[in-house]
Amino acid sequence: MDPYFLVFAIMALGAGVFTISARDALPSALGLLTVFIALSALYLHLHAPLIAIFQVTIYAGAILVLIVFVIMLLMSPGQTLRHLQKNLSYRIMGGILGASMIALLVIGLKGLSDMSRPRELPQGFGHPSQFGDLFFKDYLMHFEVASILLLVALIGAIYLAKRKA
Repeated sequence: MDPYFLVFAIMALGAGVFTISARDALPSALGLLTVFIALSALYLHLHAPLIAIFQVTIYAGAILVLIVFVIMLLMSPGQTLRHLQKNLSYRIMGGILGASMIALLVIGLKGLSDMSRPRELPQGFGHPSQFGDLFFKDYLMHFEVASILLLVALIGAIYLAKRKA
């Protein structure tokens, strides 16, 4: 079995277990970030760089920032994060997250050329232009419906936050 796959699969599984077993929401979000980074490394290893980029930017970037924002918004004013800094398991999880990001960077810098390919991929596989052609020609209506849904959710969140304040 390939060592890259083994390392990142074990990292994703361990971080997933940490995500569902953490007592507090913020460390759970940290575990979820580690899962997203490990999955993007697996996508890179499977020669799907566009999906890896989407994994990092959409899930690890936007969605997780939204989750952390909601966690911080729902914390009571007297509640602090000091107890999280003292907990050893959270520090270990932070170290694993840092190691996974460094490993992802090393794999990205090393390049994908020396990794073995199980079969030949179609011409232009995973290229952003192919994705853009499909996304904005064949699936334009789906894209617009999703954007309207996100806009309605954003307006609803702003309305609920204003009403509470």
